[in-house]
Amino acid sequence: MSDGTVDGTTRPTTALPLEDLVGDVDRFFAEHWGRQPVFLRARGDLTRLISEQEMWDEVECGLLSRPYFTVFDHGNRAAIADITTTRTVVGRELAGFADPVRIRERFAAGGTLKFSQAEHWHPRIRALLKGIESHFQGGLEAFVFLSPPDRTAMSAHTDGAHVLILQVAGVKDWVLGRLDGTSHSDSTLHEGEIPPELRVERTLHPGDVLYMPHGCPHYATARDGNSIHVAITVEEPTATDLASVYLAGLLGDRRYAALSADHHTEGSLATIERLRSALGSFLAESDSADVLGKAVDLRRAHR
Repeated sequence: MSDGTVDGTTRPTTALPLEDLVGDVDRFFAEHWGRQPVFLRARGDLTRLISEQEMWDEVECGLLSRPYFTVFDHGNRAAIADITTTRTVVGRELAGFADPVRIRERFAAGGTLKFSQAEHWHPRIRALLKGIESHFQGGLEAFVFLSPPDRTAMSAHTDGAHVLILQVAGVKDWVLGRLDGTSHSDSTLHEGEIPPELRVERTLHPGDVLYMPHGCPHYATARDGNSIHVAITVEEPTATDLASVYLAGLLGDRRYAALSADHHTEGSLATIERLRSALGSFLAESDSADVLGKAVDLRRAHR
């Protein structure tokens, strides 16, 4: 990819390899992935990934629309009607476009601007995700947060995905919890305080990286000026994804086709027994790696 110039600064669009984010890739997966959160230092230059000026330019260009942006403040999401406007596009009135004036007002009042799925429109973030995607068995998405100082955008919560936090600009204090026997994989608000024995506090500066597996409760507060961080989520196939792949395979299998062709000639209980037998033999013959690959493709298609 070629370099680009933004607000007078040349910013390369070539992707950072995963080792520039987490160091030794094999060690990262062996010692940290899915285990506990870990703080790392990027070898690549994260400060050139996206700038505050680029974010405001995107808001003010008139083309950014929901659901690619929102504004948070202390866990409260701004109402869509309060941050959007209607525009005339090819003779039609369309709602949901970013309202630059009201978004800047919200930001000035302490709100955090969040861009969702930035890889859809930002070339360097898209290149980054494409460059590291092959290391993960799941779908990747990128979210960009611009926060004013001394504000906490969201209350403690857990994400339904693995998360890589890349601190791009400014300083941000993070509070998170280590995993224990009560941890889960749901995306939800965290109830109560993070227990002292599990609580971890750390300040991220530009170039710092934080990895959090499923189930880590966390929240963050910007300090000393505006903060930008990029959150890369990795959603691995769920049990439903895997079951969908198996079911699709079974429905296309010759044994199911035979069962479907003449099930009306026998009772329902007999059909159930034949189906159980066909399902058992089909599962026994299935290639786990092939099933996983198809489930990963399914998860990536959901982005």
